[in-house]
Amino acid sequence: MNRLDFTLVTTCRNEIRSFDRWKQNVIEQTRPPSEIVIVDAFSDDGTAEKLFEWASSDKRVKVIQEKGAAAHGRNLAIKNAKHEIILSTDMGVRLSDNWCEELIKPFEADPTVEVVAGNTCIDKDTVKTVAARAEYYYENGGESKLGPGFVPGNRSVAYTKKVWSKLGGLPEDLTFYADDSVFGRQMVQANLNISYAPLAMTYWARPQKLKQFFREQYVYGRGGGEAFIKTPIAFKLYLERKVPLSSVPIIQAFTPFLKTKLYVGMIRAIRNADIKVMFTMPVLIAGKAYHNAKGYAFGYSVGTVKCTQCRNRLKRDCIGFSLF
Repeated sequence: MNRLDFTLVTTCRNEIRSFDRWKQNVIEQTRPPSEIVIVDAFSDDGTAEKLFEWASSDKRVKVIQEKGAAAHGRNLAIKNAKHEIILSTDMGVRLSDNWCEELIKPFEADPTVEVVAGNTCIDKDTVKTVAARAEYYYENGGESKLGPGFVPGNRSVAYTKKVWSKLGGLPEDLTFYADDSVFGRQMVQANLNISYAPLAMTYWARPQKLKQFFREQYVYGRGGGEAFIKTPIAFKLYLERKVPLSSVPIIQAFTPFLKTKLYVGMIRAIRNADIKVMFTMPVLIAGKAYHNAKGYAFGYSVGTVKCTQCRNRLKRDCIGFSLF
């Protein structure tokens, strides 16, 4: 089995609170990266200083400063990577100590592998409030369901520079979010040889307050709307001229109550004698659906003008929706 070199890439801006832990996670990997390329969008909270200090003491580390959204930064990092295999993650997550090793293994075992999708779940250490626990029970820990059709994301994935080039890099015409969702869908639609690494874990921190969850869903929804993917059911009804645009967020807020997932989550809360969560969960999930749809409607309007190149990357069905 050939032992391959690989480059770890990420982007950041003002990650001073998570930087030290993330750096330590990288240093303690059972299979350290051959190169680390970080694009910093001119952090002004002390992150940049820490990055350059690290680079001065570790020849593997390359720091590039350039303004731009995460997609631009990641493309720039990959362009400047000297190795063919790219491992991608976010600086705000916690990495398992075998994350790199598990992602590189499939490439070394099979030279035809083009993409390796890693795993991710909610960082339980950050689940400290009623709202955060409500999401944790609802998502059952939030672990990825790896397998055919799974859409890889920037948080835990590896691929070759050839794939990156073939797919045109990550789309840069989106405002901020959903670039990796589009890029991951391109990977699946291109029928690439995708392998899965369930032991390559990343753990992502969650908000603590309801309004933080709602804000997160709004910007996620905006990204989905710009890219015209993950279309909420209520927005599809609007596109089919069955409901007015103003009613879309309200209708979407009621859709979780039609699915068993919400009630299963509430049962988990009851089994853990977490009564507060049982009453908070419907508010959280309905609110997330409402704000996601609200963001989607705004993003769709913006994307119709601004994000046509991104939308043209994906195959669509006869109605115009992304195939998944």
